[in-house]
Amino acid sequence: MFSLKIDSKCPVCSVRPIYYNTTTLDVPYFGEIIQTTIYCKKCGYRHSDTMISSINEPTRYEYVINSKSDMRIRVVRSSSGTISIPEIGASVEPGPVSEGFVSNIEGILERIKNVTEDMETKNKKKKKEILEEIEKIRNGKEKATLIIDDPLGNSAIIGKKAKKRKLTDKEIKKLKTGMIIFESS
Repeated sequence: MFSLKIDSKCPVCSVRPIYYNTTTLDVPYFGEIIQTTIYCKKCGYRHSDTMISSINEPTRYEYVINSKSDMRIRVVRSSSGTISIPEIGASVEPGPVSEGFVSNIEGILERIKNVTEDMETKNKKKKKEILEEIEKIRNGKEKATLIIDDPLGNSAIIGKKAKKRKLTDKEIKKLKTGMIIFESS
């Protein structure tokens, strides 16, 4: 791991310095990834990202979740990856300050559950149905598909049942990447 103290202001509390850590991990079946984190010891601000060391083609990973043991399957989501679970209508798109992360399917479901619980909505019944569906998926009582689309090819689902394919140009154009990309004319 490489650590560095940066003489720069925290974007949240304006205290100096902020800290930067970077480490490389060898993820089985995928290769080397680089995790970076910038953080403030004063207020707890953190911004993390995960980058793949190699250049990859735009990809889609799909994983059919149908058992409790699937909760342990590793998921690498870069800052350009879009996660979706069509069965519950969930889509996690990258934005300008998206963070990459390494988790597992259970962690993805937990993130979606937390956002759903915090949602302000008039349709309380629909919210309750989504939360119940997440629990059924988590307990292996309901089947669902986890999809990650990444136009930069730096996300993955690591498991024997994971299916990988190249994204089409049409699919790539529909995705958000969390960064500004200029197309050549």
